[in-house]
Amino acid sequence: MSAGTPNTADELREALSGAFEHDPRIDLHQSPIRIRVEGDRLILEGQVQDVTTLRRARALAEQYAGEQRTVEDRLRRRPVEPMGDRELRDEAIGAFTDEPVFAGYTLRTHTGSKAETVHDGGPDAGRILVAIEEPGTITLSGSVGSLSHRRLAEALMWWIRGCEAVDNCLEVDPPEEDSDDEINDAVRIVLEKDPMVRADQLRVGTAAGIVHLDGAVATEDERRFAVGDCFAVPGVYDVLDRLQVSG
Repeated sequence: MSAGTPNTADELREALSGAFEHDPRIDLHQSPIRIRVEGDRLILEGQVQDVTTLRRARALAEQYAGEQRTVEDRLRRRPVEPMGDRELRDEAIGAFTDEPVFAGYTLRTHTGSKAETVHDGGPDAGRILVAIEEPGTITLSGSVGSLSHRRLAEALMWWIRGCEAVDNCLEVDPPEEDSDDEINDAVRIVLEKDPMVRADQLRVGTAAGIVHLDGAVATEDERRFAVGDCFAVPGVYDVLDRLQVSG
């Protein structure tokens, strides 16, 4: 925020709580969020109902924290289907092996002290290491060939029913400059990959990290999936949902 950024810890907690209450993306009854301020850290804790809520809460916290404080995001998504470490790892690897974009990548897993190569793409291939370092959290490291690949990798993880959090540490090699166009390209790709969404019926534009979503969907569930897909793409600050339900 600008000159109106809250100064004291109590002012910040009160202002941010009010922002959460008034944001239509956040249902505090379904997603109670705890706010703590410790020195120069603004800490968010709690279990929220979906990635849409998680992203919006983080974005608002960064806005209200301003330049004086850093945001420590400890929010987790409530899993649709709780999974053990091994099952979650296998689901994550399956998501990559089923996705043609990552067919040429080297895929490795790390659970506990055991590392395993699932697919060897060769010495010049991109590489993705999937690790379950704490229950429900998928950690991605290694390198991918584009920002779109990095964003798609994270979105695929959010589609796993047992995923509670994604720690995306993937690097882009060679490095690329990020932009709204890059975010927009990734959103389009993710929408096209989702079998629950008719991407050819949707129009997407992105400005200042806000996705403008237009078009027609058959049901409210399809609208929810489409909006959730946009929020699953890192870098999306908000979604302006102008979808029309035609069913």
